[in-house]
Parts: sequence; structure tokens; C-alpha cells
Amino acid sequence: MFTAIASLAPTANIAQASFGNFMLGVGTAAGTSAVINSNRRATEAEQRATEAERRQTVSSEEEFFRGLQDALNGLPYDNFRATTYYDEGFQEGVLRRQGL
Repeated sequence: MFTAIASLAPTANIAQASFGNFMLGVGTAAGTSAVINSNRRATEAEQRATEAERRQTVSSEEEFFRGLQDALNGLPYDNFRATTYYDEGFQEGVLRRQGL
């Protein structure tokens, strides 16, 4: 009878270790999920803020300057507000970059 109980002891330790490893995996998965969700929410908030900024009304001087800076810095044409002021600024920036 004693040998039967003694032979169960190593099996119990293996089961405990396996359950501990399982719980460690569960905790790691939950933590990873929380980080991924947090990053997703932060990205979505940043996109909403960027879109709100793009919809904001700005002065003609600011649009001209934005177009000028985009061209001077070699950035792509991005007239998302569809203003002539951005166009004029971008054209001016292109001319300045070309040395004209």
C-alpha cells in the first residue's frame, strides 16, 4: 500500500507544475491582450485627433504656408482642404526648391 501512495507523489508534482505553467500562460495571454487593446485604442484616438485637425478651418495664410513648407521639405502634395492657397504655396515652394 505504501508503494502505491509513494508512486503517486511524482505524478502529483508533474500535475502541479503543468497547472502552474498553464496559469502562467493564461496570465501572459491576458497581459498581451491588454497591451494590444491599449495600443489599438491609442492608435484610434490618434487617428480621430488627426482627422479633427484636418477638418479644422484655418486661415488662407496658414494654408499657403503649409503648402510652401510641404514643397520646400520635399513632401508630397496634400491639399486635403482643396484650397487655392495651398496650391499657391506649394507652387511657390517648388519654384524656390528649383532655385527660380
